Amino acid sequence: MAKNLSDVTVKLNVEQPSVPVNMGNLAIFVKGESAKVETFSSYDDVISVHSDNDAINQVASGYFAQGDHGDKLFIITYDKLDSAAETFYGEGWEFATVVGADGSNPDEEIAALSNYINGKDERFAVTAYPATDTTVTKAEEIRSNLGNSRRTIVFANGDTQSQAFYGVGALIGAVANEVVGSVTWKFRKMGGVKPVGLNVTQIEKLHAANILTYVTKAGANQTSEGKTIGGEFIDALHGDDWVKASIETELQKLLSSSKKLTFDATGIAQIDAVVTNVLSQATRNGIIIENTETGMGKFTVTTASREDSATADISSRHYTGLSFSYTRAGAIHSVTVSGQINL
Repeated sequence: MAKNLSDVTVKLNVEQPSVPVNMGNLAIFVKGESAKVETFSSYDDVISVHSDNDAINQVASGYFAQGDHGDKLFIITYDKLDSAAETFYGEGWEFATVVGADGSNPDEEIAALSNYINGKDERFAVTAYPATDTTVTKAEEIRSNLGNSRRTIVFANGDTQSQAFYGVGALIGAVANEVVGSVTWKFRKMGGVKPVGLNVTQIEKLHAANILTYVTKAGANQTSEGKTIGGEFIDALHGDDWVKASIETELQKLLSSSKKLTFDATGIAQIDAVVTNVLSQATRNGIIIENTETGMGKFTVTTASREDSATADISSRHYTGLSFSYTRAGAIHSVTVSGQINL
């Protein structure tokens, strides 16, 4: 795991029975001689440095063309992908794609990035293929090659790979930087992306492999689904990332700003309050479902007292007694209506 200068560790355990910054920023990985990271805030800045790589240009163009894009675009040059991803993990990107040095779509490197991020179980890998018969035919192969990853998004769009790369940037630029929890990734509109020319059967084959595409419904252009290749809803996982990052950030602020956070009821209550505030904000954002009876979010925060804490934890000044759980809000993606006609 990448080294982070933090005194807070948040572990999310997801049970499925039935604002920090940078939650919408994109990183482009590209093969090179030595590892480095570059940060850009506009498309013109990207072109001034990387005009020779069409894939980078297309992803950047799509990203910055959207009105709500993140404030940064990272271009990470790698010799070994896993090593570079680990080295630059702390730069502040939430989404990452990979392109070939020659502007191609490198399947092996995409799989490597997908595996790396899936192993972290946070953030997202994203890639795209043109919305053609070939992509439809190999849809299940694509999913298999990416290990059915719960953290990888595949977007079929455009007639060519160059257009598909534009779509990658456009998708992240249009949706990822919205208030996390306030939007689903289905039904989203983006600038510069044309609806695909596939028929319903072909689109259903893409959906069966959890590949989303771009269609027209009721006269409006929109994304056709909002799932990762592993079948998870993107907004749900993005919400989990927001909760984790927010708690880490706010608890670190508490530790850093306190003259002394005492290992007693007072200090523990302050930790409890920070986590409760984050989960309350997550409820307002739409990440956590609201209890209609109480008007509060469906979450719980539990703390252990000093007396119930291990002696070793007290002596090492390491508090491990807080835990929390919450119920995701979810979203409605389809509707069935029953009607009756009286004669």
